[in-house]
Amino acid sequence: MPDIKEILTHLRDSRARVRYLLETIEKTEEQKKKINAAGGLLVADSVTLGKKGKKPLGTVTIRGISAGSLHRMNKSLENRKRNLEKEECKLLELTNEAEECISGIENIEIRNILCLYYIDDLNWVQVAHRMNELYGSRSRRYTESSCRQKHDRFLEKI
Repeated sequence: MPDIKEILTHLRDSRARVRYLLETIEKTEEQKKKINAAGGLLVADSVTLGKKGKKPLGTVTIRGISAGSLHRMNKSLENRKRNLEKEECKLLELTNEAEECISGIENIEIRNILCLYYIDDLNWVQVAHRMNELYGSRSRRYTESSCRQKHDRFLEKI
């Protein structure tokens, strides 16, 4: 069975990859909407009208709509969506594997911290807040740094 540190690291990396893909898909879809709203991607080129000897007679700018760019953008969007589906499946598998590893830890407090941080994908401030909610009226209050230190000490021990 792989090391718990390795599994948790893979889980964090996989979440970051899914976030990245979602952002790029969103940006591409926004660009596509802008192009469609403008009636297509406008392209321009300058050409000479002819030459008399070595000197051009003049230049003209030609403007038009590039259908190829929109087609390439659609293909790129489809590929990114397929990649996102694959990455989401991997993320689900890693999440299940991480939950199994975390459930094998004896210390319930550490289990809660690890679940909140890795499974629920909360930051340390949110983890501390949720731990205070879970443990309610305990005399000890959880802070961002106390949760992170408990996490770090646990991972150093194993």
